[in-house]
Amino acid sequence: MEIIPLIKLKKRKIIDEDESSSDNIFEQIDEEQLLYILDLDGIEKDKPNLCTYQKLSKSYELWIDNGPRNLGDVVDAFMAGATRITIRKDLCLQLDIPSIREITENKIYININLEDQKTHASEDMFYHEIDGLVNFNNREKIRTDFRYNDFLKQFSIKNKIYSYESDPLNVSYWKNYGMEGLLVEIKKLQEFKKYAL
Repeated sequence: MEIIPLIKLKKRKIIDEDESSSDNIFEQIDEEQLLYILDLDGIEKDKPNLCTYQKLSKSYELWIDNGPRNLGDVVDAFMAGATRITIRKDLCLQLDIPSIREITENKIYININLEDQKTHASEDMFYHEIDGLVNFNNREKIRTDFRYNDFLKQFSIKNKIYSYESDPLNVSYWKNYGMEGLLVEIKKLQEFKKYAL
């Protein structure tokens, strides 16, 4: 199981889980490692931190989750250094994966929403167009909703799913679930690696 370090950007700064500014977090990871960038400025305010991506892309491979709203936003993320992107269906209402495929061969993931899955669970054709899913719903939400639980189990048989996790004790749960990897805060990276072995 892959353990991918995640950093959050807010107000143009890298922040911790408690939203305080964070310095020297990159000491724990190697250059050229894949980083998941959760850009809260992009997601919440449609103001992605493109300059920060450009700087980070000189040392790391970037998987960017910045809430693109249209094809132009997707192009901007790739031009700024992304090799993978996460699209949030609730923000990109005119989602057109074939148009994105025309401009890039990079990986395209979708952030799935528990409520959206309850109402649109029959979008099989849509899910065949993407490279995988990103799950930010916690373990308890999955266990308490059988439709979502069943969807994830079925999807993970043939496709990649990555899940955000903050508790290293849940690694075995996600392994048994068939997750491809976990997105974890950089400060907890070493702790997660111990449990992932």
